[in-house]
Amino acid sequence: MTDLFEAESTTTTSLDLRRLQRQKRRQARRKWTAIISAVAIVLLAIGFSVAYNFVSSFGGGESEDTVADFEGAGQGVVQVVIEQGDSGYDIAQTLYEAGVVASPESFIEEANSRPDEAQSITPGYYFMQKEMKAEYAMDALLDPANRDELKITIPEGYQVDYYLQSIANLTEYSLEDVTAIAEDTDALGLPAEAEGNLEGWLFPSTYTFTPDVQPAEVLSAMIAQTVRILDKYDVPLEDREDILTVASMVEREARLDEDRPMIAGVIYNRLEIDMPLQLDSTVKYLNPTEGVFTTDEDREIDSEYNTYKYAGLPPGPISNPGEASIEAAVNPAEHEYIYFVTVNLETGETLYAETYDEHLKNVDQLQAWIAETNSADSDSE
Repeated sequence: MTDLFEAESTTTTSLDLRRLQRQKRRQARRKWTAIISAVAIVLLAIGFSVAYNFVSSFGGGESEDTVADFEGAGQGVVQVVIEQGDSGYDIAQTLYEAGVVASPESFIEEANSRPDEAQSITPGYYFMQKEMKAEYAMDALLDPANRDELKITIPEGYQVDYYLQSIANLTEYSLEDVTAIAEDTDALGLPAEAEGNLEGWLFPSTYTFTPDVQPAEVLSAMIAQTVRILDKYDVPLEDREDILTVASMVEREARLDEDRPMIAGVIYNRLEIDMPLQLDSTVKYLNPTEGVFTTDEDREIDSEYNTYKYAGLPPGPISNPGEASIEAAVNPAEHEYIYFVTVNLETGETLYAETYDEHLKNVDQLQAWIAETNSADSDSE
């Protein structure tokens, strides 16, 4: 009996111990379940916050309270600068600090109501008015007429000195300062194949800049545009200087777009037979006198740019050509002409010839036009 009791007693104690262990395990599971749930709630809240901020670049959501906003179109004039990379909140804060809007929230609400338009706001300087209703402030930022910009139009066919003076006028730097800046061609991004010579690499066009633009920015933009045009026509690096040289002569010689590829063809035809180009435009590069006529004395100048004395291409471009002349240099007209002459300096009519005798007859037409109009200038090669 004693042994049986003792055995029964031992069994009961083991069961109690197992129950206690099961209770502890259940308590541990409940504890970890609570911890994991809490962590999940926190992570979910953080994820929601990040997603919300990502979706709305203009920050703040709607508020139950009425935000401060002006009623009218504003008064006075103030300059506002929208920086590259500014978020919607940054723009709203800039407008508020400038006194344009009554509160950042008013502009944020307006921007959130017009998300597609808000996305199109571009960096730059703007003329705004103070105390504008947020709606009108948004309209003002979307209107290009309110941008404070500097524009410079660079015409085709001029030389570097002309452009440097134009940049000096635009930026209010002295010509000496701009010239000094232009000498650091590496800093301007001038390609190595130019060998430090800006001539031909300043693309003529109309450029728009912010009011604080520096001369180096203007020069770099013009060089970069020349590179883009050369890339457009797949000009190999090793050919770019020659292409610009031919294009620069075409730019100076052609009066009409239709003549650009024709004149380019004449240049290549002369190069192929090792005939001097004999272009007055290259002599004018050495001695830039008025008109297009050169004198016997001009044509005796000893320089490789003088294509009357030296065959082949001059050492580099003689002007800064536009796209039409670059395209003509890349894709010249195919013909057998080796002479051309502009027979009417008013209309730009140009005639071509394969032989010198034919050319002389064309020159006679030019002389007749000169006699008829009492013109003392002509264009003939």
